[in-house]
Amino acid sequence: MRVSATQTRTTDRLILEPIGLEHADDVWTIHQDPVIAEWYGGAWLKQDASAFCERCAWAWVHDGACKWIAYERHSGELVGRGGLSRLPPDSDQMRSIAALVADPAWAKDRLELGWALLSAFRGRGLATEIGQEGLRFAVEVLGADRVISFTERHNRASRGVMERLEMRLRGEIRTVGLIEGDHSTIHTDAPFAVYATE
Repeated sequence: MRVSATQTRTTDRLILEPIGLEHADDVWTIHQDPVIAEWYGGAWLKQDASAFCERCAWAWVHDGACKWIAYERHSGELVGRGGLSRLPPDSDQMRSIAALVADPAWAKDRLELGWALLSAFRGRGLATEIGQEGLRFAVEVLGADRVISFTERHNRASRGVMERLEMRLRGEIRTVGLIEGDHSTIHTDAPFAVYATE
């Protein structure tokens, strides 16, 4: 399977390009943003961004889906990243979510939706726009019936996006992340809220 033209998407305000190795500098820039860095345990190094881009490039070819890099449609300005990815089939995280969702079709597709926007572009509905396009791609291109999204329990901004996308709270899992009131330490059992499309 090769990266195809259908994998680049255009929305009302954004151009969404499949992340590849050529996006390493932009991904690094995104993860220097203080708000994003806080949720990811600190700013990424250049090699972190390159490794992420390498994984995305592989996934676009082999899984048919991964994250997009988002640019403003008219100015070309970097906005953030987001879109779909497939959870690893044998992970504890995957097994916990599959038990909550209780849908064999989702367990086969393992599609997860997420986003990370630069602070200058937050509060404009652009995460929702990326999410809507991700859900459209899941249905129209991948033929998926269900998509999940999850975030730390106290990440109210991301949970608000999930709710605007009409995803329904299915419960919580414990996994690696942040605990409310302590963003200085990555915990192995942080509570995450899991949402799923109907």
